[in-house]
Amino acid sequence: MKKIAKLGSLAVALAMTAELSGLSSVANAATQTKKVAAPINLVMTIWGSQSLDLPTYQLRANLYTKSHPNVHISVKLLQNYDQQVETMIAGGEQVDIMEVAQEAIGFGKQGAVLNLAPYIKASKLNMKQQFIPGYIGTYSYRGAQYAIPERGGFMVMYYNKSMFKKAGLPFPNAKWTWSEFLKDAQKLTIRQGGTTTQWGVALDNWWPKFGSFVHQNGGHMLNANMTASTVNTPATMQALQFYQDLQYKYHVSPNAIDMANMGNGANVDAMFANQQTAMMTTGLWDIQPFKQARVNFGIAPLPLGKAGGGMEAVGTGLAISAKSKYPKVAFDVIKFLTSGPGEKLIVTNKEDIPASREATKLWVKTLPKGVVTPSDWNAMLNEVFSPRIPPTWNNWQNVMYNDLTDFFNGKNTLKANADKLAADAPAVLAGNP
Repeated sequence: MKKIAKLGSLAVALAMTAELSGLSSVANAATQTKKVAAPINLVMTIWGSQSLDLPTYQLRANLYTKSHPNVHISVKLLQNYDQQVETMIAGGEQVDIMEVAQEAIGFGKQGAVLNLAPYIKASKLNMKQQFIPGYIGTYSYRGAQYAIPERGGFMVMYYNKSMFKKAGLPFPNAKWTWSEFLKDAQKLTIRQGGTTTQWGVALDNWWPKFGSFVHQNGGHMLNANMTASTVNTPATMQALQFYQDLQYKYHVSPNAIDMANMGNGANVDAMFANQQTAMMTTGLWDIQPFKQARVNFGIAPLPLGKAGGGMEAVGTGLAISAKSKYPKVAFDVIKFLTSGPGEKLIVTNKEDIPASREATKLWVKTLPKGVVTPSDWNAMLNEVFSPRIPPTWNNWQNVMYNDLTDFFNGKNTLKANADKLAADAPAVLAGNP
């Protein structure tokens, strides 16, 4: 989610103030906040934009304090987030509530954030009922829950309706298969005089994208215990090979050389916005930018592999610093912020996508007409899955990219790179350099 481009506006504060005045109630207060008469000051750290994210979070926090006058929440925006928040904690500076992503589990294993499972149980929060289940596992590790999902997203297929209509092809839907996807991509790829003027699909090698295809084929990048890589198993290798073949065998997606020839700043998002490709895969956060670019587009589930569907989740959650003096109050704040009323401002201020089911229903109503069918949307929610995130996520991600780069760039065979990654993984996953 840290890669998501945010939409800012100088006028957003007025809209947020109006929204705040229109919300008259919040969730019931926790017992602790009712009994503590002395002022409670909490610090919440986030990343994002000064013009949108900071005021949105602060106003959402103010909704909580409106019904809890003894609680004050100060939201701090950090730009170099991971480093700054770690420095704050190590230096004894107050941090109570933290925005987190894949690093949540690493923070948890280091003892920097609390295991929220006891708080969830005590509060009787039904996680699967309140959130899309595919979001929850991103912050879970061996029975511990280190964060509550707050904002969500998952990989989907964007498609250019005008290009599909011109080619006489039906739009992608929830029953679309890998075979149909490939055939459509081939028909939608247009070449003139040895130059590709329209690509069928534009892919890049971001882990949630190829990870989704691996899942659809019944494979995984890591074993269930996250102690070893399963990259060199047949199901995983077949999926990775198919993903790379789209670029180097079938030539329906630009490869690394093609992208380099497009010049600085070339990327798959820009290609779709500039209508150079009929399809591309990324998260739901691109809906507003593509709408602003006046692309006639729709979104659909990713195609079905032999194991079915699969769209990898990428989102953010809220965690509690292990050094917080008021963990019960902090959890009560998080419980509200991740509820429907607590997430409403995410939708009305067009920040991105909420994680709660209640607020997601509101978000869907804001989509441009015809972008997604109800049946496709329901299929998407059922196919969202959490990636397997080890405590050593950052190191694992670096090694994964380093060992697979030559394969993704067409310079080496998959077996050679997969065997290297499988050999390197155990030490990295164990936390050894």
